[in-house]
Amino acid sequence: MIWPGPRSISDFKDLPNSDKSDLPGDTWQVPNVAAFFSNNYRDLVIPFYRTNYWQLTFLPLPPLRLNYPPEFSWNVIKKHTDSTYLEELVYPLRDSLYINGFEPFDLDGRPKYWGATQLELFGHQWDTKATLRFYPSSLWVRLLVWLGILSSTIALYRLGRKVITL
Repeated sequence: MIWPGPRSISDFKDLPNSDKSDLPGDTWQVPNVAAFFSNNYRDLVIPFYRTNYWQLTFLPLPPLRLNYPPEFSWNVIKKHTDSTYLEELVYPLRDSLYINGFEPFDLDGRPKYWGATQLELFGHQWDTKATLRFYPSSLWVRLLVWLGILSSTIALYRLGRKVITL
């Protein structure tokens, strides 16, 4: 529980071959949020951040990968977030990293939906946008949760022994 790990979104590497977004809501306005415009699709973005998160925690096992419906991005990233996929990388009872991707075009350049437009920023046209939000947990909360789990386990063990001896 006291094993070190990332403390903020700035501990994570920038997405390769991308431009970091400076749009409102992608910087300091929302805590622990970063966004990148790139031509990297989901099959590169998720493994890149999974490996990066694993390296930052120094734990022997990689983080769990959970998949959510894109509509959930309004709850965990920020309101009015365009999304085609949303995944969470998590170490149970520790921190969570949400990765939201917006891919209006497929790998062949065909629009995925009617009205899809290119993303333009810094004089470049990009195919995708990846938005990250990191939810760190404080040490005292982790210790309090583990103390609750241990005390509950001991109480259930003692209660089970009483029931068996009756």
